[in-house]
Amino acid sequence: MLQDIIVRAGEGAQAILPARRRRLDFILLHRPYNPMNPTIGAIPTQKSVFVGLDVHRDTIAACVYDPASKRVCLEVELPSDDRAKLRKLMARIRGSFGEPRCCYEASSCGYTLYRTLTEDGVSCAVIAPSSIPRRAGDRVKTDRRDAEKLARYYAAGLLTAIHTPDPSFIATRSLVRRRVALVEDLSRTKQRAVLLLQSRGHVYRAGRNWTQKFWRWLEGLVLDPVDAFTLQSLLSQHRMLEAQIREVEQQIEEEAQKARYQRTVQVLQGFRGIGLFTAMQLTCEIGDIRRFAHPKALMAYLGLVPREHSSGHRTRRGSITKAGSTYARKALISAAWKYTHLPRRSLALQQRQRHCAAEVVSISWKAQRRLHQRYRGLIQRKAPMKAIVALARELVGFLWEALQTVPPTPLAHAA
Repeated sequence: MLQDIIVRAGEGAQAILPARRRRLDFILLHRPYNPMNPTIGAIPTQKSVFVGLDVHRDTIAACVYDPASKRVCLEVELPSDDRAKLRKLMARIRGSFGEPRCCYEASSCGYTLYRTLTEDGVSCAVIAPSSIPRRAGDRVKTDRRDAEKLARYYAAGLLTAIHTPDPSFIATRSLVRRRVALVEDLSRTKQRAVLLLQSRGHVYRAGRNWTQKFWRWLEGLVLDPVDAFTLQSLLSQHRMLEAQIREVEQQIEEEAQKARYQRTVQVLQGFRGIGLFTAMQLTCEIGDIRRFAHPKALMAYLGLVPREHSSGHRTRRGSITKAGSTYARKALISAAWKYTHLPRRSLALQQRQRHCAAEVVSISWKAQRRLHQRYRGLIQRKAPMKAIVALARELVGFLWEALQTVPPTPLAHAA
């Protein structure tokens, strides 16, 4: 039996190799270089192996796949929060099989694993879930099988990696999304209060709801004690949400003044229907606009292009794909409603355009004229919502053109 010896592999890690193999490696590395046979005496380059990681909250299932031999070399499961075991696993892979190239599917677990691996010098990619091939007849799903699929597909070049933003960018994006969530909660709270009063026979008909007159009308209502308590609970929640929204909006305004966002936000605010918070929302959801070589690529990224199922001479298109960020798509559709009105430059828009270049102002005015004319044509043969989505798609093209005037900044790429 050959005696195993310990040799150094990677940075401080160790692997066990047979003594005979070590002697052979020593001979190959120290034999004089032979020009007739370049493989003798030359230092062999370390091959790469592909590591699929099925990441969950508590565990990580890893599979090491060697494309040269087309076989699975190692399968292991380890705790997701044990960085020492992860480093030990990468050192073991590097010493026994080759340089690891890791990948895992983007999920709610975020980019912590990505940063851990890249800080340790290990290649890692975060994969877009929509790019993972799915077999229609595959009815067995386990963590081990998922990790193996990721490794095999990554080795075959079938997966698409997403851009990984830095922690500061993610924090700002979470702040902007928090405002969206608070506004939605406030809208639901208002609706619950109005429906409660309506079910009790109280309907405000002197104007719009939630004005100062509406609040005075609420104070004069005579309700059952239990209903009065329920209404006061909803009104208290309403006031609390409004206070939280003000605090979050103040923080967003401070973030918008930072150099990495300021110029992009100013250009976006030069368009009708896009204020400060919508501009920050688009900036944080899209990221660096320069990674899209053509506006059609940005339209597809935002899920505003129609589905298509064509074959032969038949062309069949359906609803939009709704891929990418829902937040950005909703913000664009909301802004597109402004272009149903006649082109004009309001006082607020003129004030925002003071910080924009003349080229941006020109593109903004061209967008107003084009989109309004487009809407008038579409509304004759399309449903209003379909026409608005079409306007939002074309608006993306004008925004892409205007953002090309922004000099490159260290703006992180969005996911």
